[in-house]
Amino acid sequence: MRVGIRKRLIFSFLSMLLLPMFMVLVTANIPEVMSDAQNLLVLLAFAIPFFLCAILLVWIISSNILRPLYELVSATKKITSGNFDFSISYNKNDEMGDLCAAFDLMIDQLKTSMQKQEMLEHSRKELIVSISHDLRTPMSSIKGYVEGLQDGIIHDREKFNRYIAVIKNKTESLDNLIESLFQYSQLDINEIKEALCVRESRELLQSIIAPIEIEFIDQPVQLEVIKPLPSVRLYANVNSLSQVFDNLISNAKRYLSENGTIRIEVNIDGDNLKVSITDNGAGISQEELPHVFDQFYRTEKSRSRSFGGAGLGLAICKKVIENHGGRIWAESVLDVGTTFCFTLPISSLNAKSLGH
Repeated sequence: MRVGIRKRLIFSFLSMLLLPMFMVLVTANIPEVMSDAQNLLVLLAFAIPFFLCAILLVWIISSNILRPLYELVSATKKITSGNFDFSISYNKNDEMGDLCAAFDLMIDQLKTSMQKQEMLEHSRKELIVSISHDLRTPMSSIKGYVEGLQDGIIHDREKFNRYIAVIKNKTESLDNLIESLFQYSQLDINEIKEALCVRESRELLQSIIAPIEIEFIDQPVQLEVIKPLPSVRLYANVNSLSQVFDNLISNAKRYLSENGTIRIEVNIDGDNLKVSITDNGAGISQEELPHVFDQFYRTEKSRSRSFGGAGLGLAICKKVIENHGGRIWAESVLDVGTTFCFTLPISSLNAKSLGH
């Protein structure tokens, strides 16, 4: 049973009133001949209970109000100095205990917020380093080839065309990098501001996959699509999901040998539609696997180096899928292959829409 500070204080004040009255009633029955003694007893009857109740009241205020307040003041000073590695020791089941528990919760949230802020600051610095690196390389190449053209050292048409082709290729890389940065910043700012509408999954997926199948017709890398595709209702944005497929398939294709294979498989998994994109490439190490969706993550072998190495392709995929209410992950074995999977929630209107 919870006994709050208010109840303890009320009990103390009532005791200060009732105990003296009780002692007066007791001493009133003493014979008249003991009038002097009776007067002393009456005085003590008022003084002793009052003194005891005052001590009780001081103890309640000191231990249940002042002590936790001192702890809270000390905690506030620690927070001001940037120390979040502590907790309030007062944990009684009363009003001050509730306040201290709420204060502890606030400390944990502040600590988490500060950690996120540090991570964001670290990501910002990584962004500057990453973008500087990815811009410097093609810009240096473009500058070198343009200077060669300006100096007039190119006299044969074949070499001139080769210089122009390199400049065009480097310019496209810069354009892709800038576009991916724009897309990522839009997703980061708008979260789920994109328009989602109910779509039939088979029609939606065929409209996305069909153009990709055409691209693979004359290529050494094979694209295998497991059909028929499931037919359910989804809340989806076609353009965003097309971007996810393009990023994942381009990422897989980049790390395949000439005779490699990419397989797309779609299944119903409980209340979700699960899409798997599997390749038989070199795979990803277990150390890198947890980080492939991190923004700006980059290593020399990392498959997250979409769009010129900035590590934004898979980060964009993650944001798009999470904005759809799903999740995305990767499974991989070195020298065997990698599977990227993502889920999309099936619409609750599915049964009604399909006539089930």
